[in-house]
Amino acid sequence: MKTQKLEILILFLCIFGFIGCDNKDEEGEKVTDYKEYSLTIASKKIPGVCWSDGFNYLSDVYAVKKENAQEWESLGVIDEFEFEKGYEYKVKISETNYLDYSMGNPAWTEYELLEIISKDRKDSENLPLHFIPKSYYENVQLPKYRYVVDADNNQKLIEEELEKKSLIPLDFHYMFWRSEDKFLRCIAIKDDNNTLEPCIIKSENKDLKEMPESYKLLPPKENVKGFMEWTFLNEDGNDTNYPSFDVFLGRSTKMAYLYKDLSKYYKNKYPQAGVKTVVVSYIIAIN
Repeated sequence: MKTQKLEILILFLCIFGFIGCDNKDEEGEKVTDYKEYSLTIASKKIPGVCWSDGFNYLSDVYAVKKENAQEWESLGVIDEFEFEKGYEYKVKISETNYLDYSMGNPAWTEYELLEIISKDRKDSENLPLHFIPKSYYENVQLPKYRYVVDADNNQKLIEEELEKKSLIPLDFHYMFWRSEDKFLRCIAIKDDNNTLEPCIIKSENKDLKEMPESYKLLPPKENVKGFMEWTFLNEDGNDTNYPSFDVFLGRSTKMAYLYKDLSKYYKNKYPQAGVKTVVVSYIIAIN
């Protein structure tokens, strides 16, 4: 008798559980909160982190201020809003929070333009260089630095110089993303107080035959799927002081192998050293 009662109780709980699950699914998408407010939208987008389908990714985001706010904040998407760079906007938007247990990520928020209050041609002031949190950029590995020197004399001197004076900072995290204009962009962050200006990467494909033979002394650590030259431009498309690099893209990993042949430079700097080859290389993760 006790066994029979126990079986009935278990059956009842199972049926109740199934009904509860079915009710949750039947509810479908519902709005959990809705509000409207005004925003100032800055005259240019800034690199930040967006979230989609459980993954974080780097992208250009809006810099926005709510009414009476002092600091700029990031906002990824505003539906129905067509942004034009070089203009600062004041807009009214809606913020809607949704919940749907049938979705992989059941809770999300959507923003939609309701009204453009003003649109002024101006450069917004006091914008940060980025909205990338420390928890994100610290997970991007630092570049790996390699070099090779072949010289009759002063080889150790040249090696010490290369060790002390890298062409790029080695304690910065280098991050890449494609903006809406399809250009590859890069930003380098050391910590919250040290950031290199974001730049545009001008990429030109090259043939392997165009690459110096000296690069074979520091071969990539995997098969390569592409060869190119990277030149770094500022946000206005003008030249910068950053050196250009020949680049090999890894096939199986998201790695870029940057190369620079400095043989000519060191032959001129140390004419009596009998310099044959000086090459530097950086292995950088393409996030």
